[in-house]
Amino acid sequence: MGKRWLFLIVAGFFLIGCATKPGPNLASKASLIHPKSTTKSEILQYFGPPVQVFVTQDGKEEWYYYYRVRNFWENLPLVRHYKGEDYTEVLKIVFQGEVVEEAHYYTVKPPHKK
Repeated sequence: MGKRWLFLIVAGFFLIGCATKPGPNLASKASLIHPKSTTKSEILQYFGPPVQVFVTQDGKEEWYYYYRVRNFWENLPLVRHYKGEDYTEVLKIVFQGEVVEEAHYYTVKPPHKK
């Protein structure tokens, strides 16, 4: 009986160690953005600093935020291809001056592994 409890406790710690912490939900936070009224300072308050910033030829700034949703099972050889999701959330915000002109949320799946 003692070995069984020890096994359950060790297995429990193993599962807790494998658990992933939740990350930002870019889709729900993107709903806070209102074109023509949300400002850069509000975006920084909602999301923090962007991962990438580009300035277009016409002077607009594009800010990018990314979050990778990883397959919980991807490190287990036998089940990595059968369970879970693996994709990247992308939020692109375009500014004209200090105000948001447009915002786009989309997801990108990695190429299929053979």
